[in-house]
Amino acid sequence: MKTITLDELPQYMTTNAILVDVKLPGDYLEDHLPGAINMPYPNALSMLKGYPKDTPIILYCSLGRHSKIVGNMLISLGYSNIYNLEYPGKSFKR
Repeated sequence: MKTITLDELPQYMTTNAILVDVKLPGDYLEDHLPGAINMPYPNALSMLKGYPKDTPIILYCSLGRHSKIVGNMLISLGYSNIYNLEYPGKSFKR
């Protein structure tokens, strides 16, 4: 799984990537990137299983731990375009 930075994100979004915030709903409401879909980490795997395995999926969370776990699980299921967005700091707001 490749890690990408917030500065690289726009170039990946032009590939019809899905931006997935795996934080719990309350944390998502407090702070998330525009255009991100909230798929909380306990349910993210089952929610993403319906997407084609070559879909670019960019995962992120507050610290990067849960997004890496979900990403590695997707890779083990045969998904090939999984990216982890590097934790950019305390808040995504710039």
